[in-house]
Amino acid sequence: MAPKYSASLRGPLPILLISFQTFFILIFLFLVSHNYNYEEKYLQRYPAFQDVNVLIIFGFGFFFVFLRRFGFSGVGFNLLIAAFGLQLSVILDAFLFGPKNGARVVGLKSLCRGLMSVVPVLISSGAVLGKMNSIQLIVMTAIEMSAFTANRYIMTKYLMMGEHISMMHTHIFGAFYGLAVSWTISLPSVNNEFNKEKEKSEKTSELFSMLGTLFMWMFWPSYNSALLQDYVQIRNAICNTYFTLAVSTVTVFSFSSLFNRNGKLEMVHVRNAVLAGGVSTGFTAFMVQYPWITMTIGLIAGLISTLSLKYFQRTLDKVSLLHDTCGVLYTFGFPGLIGGVSYSIIIITADYNGIDILGYQAIVGVGSIFLTLAISMVSGIVTGLLLKCKLWRPPKEFHFFQDQPFWELSHLTSHL
Repeated sequence: MAPKYSASLRGPLPILLISFQTFFILIFLFLVSHNYNYEEKYLQRYPAFQDVNVLIIFGFGFFFVFLRRFGFSGVGFNLLIAAFGLQLSVILDAFLFGPKNGARVVGLKSLCRGLMSVVPVLISSGAVLGKMNSIQLIVMTAIEMSAFTANRYIMTKYLMMGEHISMMHTHIFGAFYGLAVSWTISLPSVNNEFNKEKEKSEKTSELFSMLGTLFMWMFWPSYNSALLQDYVQIRNAICNTYFTLAVSTVTVFSFSSLFNRNGKLEMVHVRNAVLAGGVSTGFTAFMVQYPWITMTIGLIAGLISTLSLKYFQRTLDKVSLLHDTCGVLYTFGFPGLIGGVSYSIIIITADYNGIDILGYQAIVGVGSIFLTLAISMVSGIVTGLLLKCKLWRPPKEFHFFQDQPFWELSHLTSHL
């Protein structure tokens, strides 16, 4: 039972969700064609789609339950964002990337692209985890999905980037968009001792969060290969991603123990940083023939992620008042930047003819990173300013990191 002084969402939440859902249904009814026979060959890739689905719904959902008082919201809000964002992403993709004069066809490939396009919103929600209600998250999802799709459109249409590479900017976009929103909506007192106490985890919540990490770890090779068409590229992406994940995991365990004064492992390092290898190799895994290259990238990403979680996070909170609940900057942001830079370096050093073309591609790769950073941070700041509006009934600071204002908790009601 929520406290009496908490803002009720009984009116605005149902109105907002039903309005959006009715709008989506009308778009599918009048403006989208459904020809499921159009992509029969793509059904062979259904296992990869299924893996991505598990990674997003189960993996991210449990990854966000490490807060001991925010478990219901961590899992539940993740599912809401995924279900809402999938529909919006498919619609945006059909209109921006579909034929201008022909029928806008949706199918299994559209679902896969839609699911992968939801990932930046889920990453962003980790940065603001515990500080926003479901209405704010829905508004943020609608704005971020539009901004991310526009970012992909610019890269593929004007910078001639491939579909796979444009999608791999997901991690950079989601991390820095979420940080921009968090910086805008967070009060300086969010880092006080009272809120730090509510941010603590417990053994059960840490175990469930680690379960989410394990599922993401297992299915990340499918995420890095789901949009590829060439058999050789798919094989390279799967094998290189798995090797890189293994290297980053060993690296995290090594340095987590090294950086601890008593030589013990810290679960926050393992839970967050072991994914750094999969994130960083998404740009290059499909094009690399020798696994030692991506394994080296995974080692660097694992080291930087662990170092940042150990020494950089607290300093960032105190100096810049940038509060990152889940540490998405170190799990997705920095590894994503490492992957983007590695992509340009590998292109430049590749033993090909036509160095002018390769140089242009490398410059475009770096330019795409700056484009993603600019669009994500500017749109994130604008979103944060919008979400501070009282129309969305933002939670008070004393409601941060708690399920009680948003969920009916029978185990607490019985004791009142």
